[in-house]
Amino acid sequence: MNMVGKKVIVRAQVAGVHAGVIESFDPATQTVTLTGAYRLWRVYTRDKSGSISDVAANGLKPKGGHSIGARLKSVTVVNPAGLELAEMTDEAYVSIEKWEN
Repeated sequence: MNMVGKKVIVRAQVAGVHAGVIESFDPATQTVTLTGAYRLWRVYTRDKSGSISDVAANGLKPKGGHSIGARLKSVTVVNPAGLELAEMTDEAYVSIEKWEN
């Protein structure tokens, strides 16, 4: 499956959780490079699950008190086995882009 160009949320064991557009992904080394990337320090979901999958599908909870880092031109995450890539809807990505801390 080719994920290049897809909007995703990446959950990494050490590097935390990031949202962005995949520029490159190497499954063998579990290395992903994102453009237009944000670190998601604290986010709240629209349902009670608290899952990153819910954020990827439905976006951020309105008025949720989220903590999101500055937009970076790119970020590369190198992770041991277990990297999660959750494809985002366009609307979900826009909810992160528009969030103001």
